[in-house]
This record gives sequence, C-alpha cells and structure tokens, in this order.
Amino acid sequence: MLKTFYALLATSLLLSAQAATLFGETVDKTAVMPVSQLLQQPASYLDKTVTISGTVDSVCSKQGCWMKFSTEDATLPFRIKVRDGDMVFPLSAKGKTAYATGTVRLWPQGEDEPDAYQLYPTAVEIAE
Repeated sequence: MLKTFYALLATSLLLSAQAATLFGETVDKTAVMPVSQLLQQPASYLDKTVTISGTVDSVCSKQGCWMKFSTEDATLPFRIKVRDGDMVFPLSAKGKTAYATGTVRLWPQGEDEPDAYQLYPTAVEIAE
C-alpha cells in the first residue's frame, strides 16, 4: 500500500513539474528558435509566422497584454503583444520560459529610438 502511495505521489509530482499554461491555439514547436536568433536578423522574419522561445523578462502589470523576452546579447527589446483582453499574461510568468507562435511586426519606439520588433501571437505557452 505504501509503495502504491509513493508511486502515485512521484507520478503526480512529475506531471505537475511538466505542466504549462496555454493561451490561444497550440504552440507549433516543430521549428522553435530562441528569440536571440530571431533578433540577429529580425527584418528577415518581418510579417512571417515563427515560433520563438525565451525567458520572460517582464509582463504588463495593468492588463497583461504584453510580455518582454530577455536575451543575453540583444540590443533591442523583444515584446509579445496582444490586443487587450485577447490573452491575459500573468505577472507570475516573469522569469519563466515561454514559447510563442505568431507574426513578427515592427514596434514603433518614437523619434529618438530605433523601431524594435514584436510578435503578435496566436498561441503562447508558459512553462511552469
């Protein structure tokens, strides 16, 4: 009886460690690239559908409508942006690995800063 309990507990812990929070459709992980790879030549991905992975650096604290991915060597920020209410990213995503499938677009920064790039996702998965 005790062996069965421990087996069930181990299975439960393993399953919970592999859990993820999903938003939108299914993330296409067949051709995942790190966000740092995309940022090496971002213009070549403009208006194309890609799947990226990265560590969530920050999350919109007002409506959860965007997340920024951190990269070690990127000079430009990379943001995942949805229309308010389409997906609501939790603040608890900060520091976690995330995957996102969507279309790469320009993100206007203003007169004094160069435009950056962002992803408009159809699907996002945040690892737990």
